[in-house]
Amino acid sequence: MPLFEITVITRSLSKVDLVKALTRAGSTLLDNGAIIEKVESLGHRDLPFKRIAKQTNESVYTSNYFLFHSHLSFDAKKHVLSTLRHDLDTVHVDAIDVTKTTSEVKKCNLEEIMKPPAERESVKSLRENQKMGHFTRQMIYKRTEKEWKSIPKSYPIAPPRP
Repeated sequence: MPLFEITVITRSLSKVDLVKALTRAGSTLLDNGAIIEKVESLGHRDLPFKRIAKQTNESVYTSNYFLFHSHLSFDAKKHVLSTLRHDLDTVHVDAIDVTKTTSEVKKCNLEEIMKPPAERESVKSLRENQKMGHFTRQMIYKRTEKEWKSIPKSYPIAPPRP
């Protein structure tokens, strides 16, 4: 079973109601075969944009954020998310697969970046593989044609008359 990070954002509730909402969410997870590793509270904070409470249709601007780190099957995840989304105390519920989000460590290339642009390998490859569009070629042709016409041409000088 993959590890999921389930985000639960609730309405602004009293402590008693908040505990009830979290125990409902936790029991929903456990009833569907989840193994809860950790529950984190990210605190009471402002929402990035306004949400609407389900029961009262009031605007919600601040709420409580919680993270459930749990192992859960994919089928159970769909059922859990639909159940938690229909809970009246939750404003938003989402799950992220943590095992897929781990990325490889990138190598530091500060020495390459500190070189002047003319000496960098990336700039050299850009210059070598540079493609020129039709419009650019046409502008270059017109410019060279204009310069060619602006050069005074020398005419043959007639031989002197006797």
